[in-house]
Amino acid sequence: MSCRDGRRFVGDRGGYGGRLSTTGHFDLNRCFPLSLLVVAAVSLPGAPPVNAQTPAPPPPAVEKIGDSLFRIGQVTIDAAARRVSVPGRVNENVMQLEFIANTQGGHKSYESALTMDTSATSFNAALILIGLDPTHARDVPKFHFDPATPQGDRVEIWVECPNHECQRFPAERLMYDKETKQEFSGGGWVYTGSSFVPDGPYWAELDGVIVGFVHDPASIIEYTGTGALGRFGRIVTNPNLGIKDGTNVVVVVKALGPAR
Repeated sequence: MSCRDGRRFVGDRGGYGGRLSTTGHFDLNRCFPLSLLVVAAVSLPGAPPVNAQTPAPPPPAVEKIGDSLFRIGQVTIDAAARRVSVPGRVNENVMQLEFIANTQGGHKSYESALTMDTSATSFNAALILIGLDPTHARDVPKFHFDPATPQGDRVEIWVECPNHECQRFPAERLMYDKETKQEFSGGGWVYTGSSFVPDGPYWAELDGVIVGFVHDPASIIEYTGTGALGRFGRIVTNPNLGIKDGTNVVVVVKALGPAR
């Protein structure tokens, strides 16, 4: 099988200016040198120019660490299972939530439950490598608190505590309405891929956010539920989970359904 029968890069609105679409079996080693895989995605036609005052971070290398296993920085990719894992920690002194996870050093950590040890660019590249496609996204948020329900490739998100401070739980349980005394359940998560600021940088990198639930255009993954909309200041990190500030966690994102 030739490489053109497998995956191909196509320009789009995603954070690398490109995506990987799947039309059959794909061998990363044969089709692309791993050290050039992400570089190729950054250089695709269709990526908007980057503001000279906000230079893009250098593209991370893709490292093969096993059969169907790859790593981009601290992000581990299981291509066969279509699963991405990234370590992080519970943010400290967060008074209200608008996001589930921010990037390393992301300035939204004051309103995010978790800090992940990754950049937005690396995280998005990992999601592309498990077959998620931003061109499938519809009704993506156009502004903060957009009431439209985003659509896209579905994923599930789990949080684990590697030192056993917690049992594995779905990420939506991090959200807790302190007025109604209810944690969130149901709904779902979709990959929107974030977007670019007009004539500027990748929005998720600029805002330092990865996973959100208030329908914000910067988020790479968004919550399809609407229960948090209009609840500004009332959503906090769920105290019933019993995890302390600074606790080490691993966030696992798994693609649902076949790659399209």
